[in-house]
Parts: sequence; structure tokens; C-alpha cells
Amino acid sequence: MGYELHITRAADAMDSEEHPIGFDEWITFARACPALQEDGYLDLTHIGQQPLFTWISPGGAAVCFHWDAGQVTLSGAHAPDVDRTALADLAAELAANLVGDDGEHYAGSLGPGDAEH
Repeated sequence: MGYELHITRAADAMDSEEHPIGFDEWITFARACPALQEDGYLDLTHIGQQPLFTWISPGGAAVCFHWDAGQVTLSGAHAPDVDRTALADLAAELAANLVGDDGEHYAGSLGPGDAEH
């Protein structure tokens, strides 16, 4: 498993279930967001099939999004040409944060451009 980023309302992705993004809220948001394209399903053993959404970075890299345990997990978001500021802006639209596996927070276009530690 590679390094992942998470859209979460918690300060730490491990606490996402305490401050959840609801599944229905996520699906409604993702299906209405023109930047996200529904792209099949992901089978998760503990919860079953989850819709998979893809976002294409301006540099051409694909980032996959799926919901699990009160957060949205992003795979492929650490490719060199991925615009993490744009991903943080997407998170902000859900009143959430973009947080990495190591706990770093990424700022959107309204804040500093670098990850905060």
C-alpha cells in the first residue's frame, strides 16, 4: 500500500470516525462535482463495494477517491505533478482538511501553498 492523503474533518485521519464525512454526503458531493468522474467500484472487505471517483491533475496524473470510515482516501496524490493545493480546495468544499498518512496538513489556495507540519 502506498502513501495516501485523506479528506477528513478530524485533525488526524485516524480520528475521522469521530468527526465523519457521511457516506451519503460524500456521494452527493462527488457526483455533483464536475472535477470528479465516477469510475467503477472498489471492493473493501469490511464494508463492500464503494464507488470510486477519479480526478485528473492539471499535470495529467490520476488521483482516485473512495470513502471509508468517515473519510475520503486519495490514492496517487503524491505523484510529482499532482496539484495538492487544488485537492485541499476540494476538501475545503466539504468543510474538511487534506491530511497525509504522516499527519501533515495541506493548505488550499486561501492559505500557504506548502504542507504544514
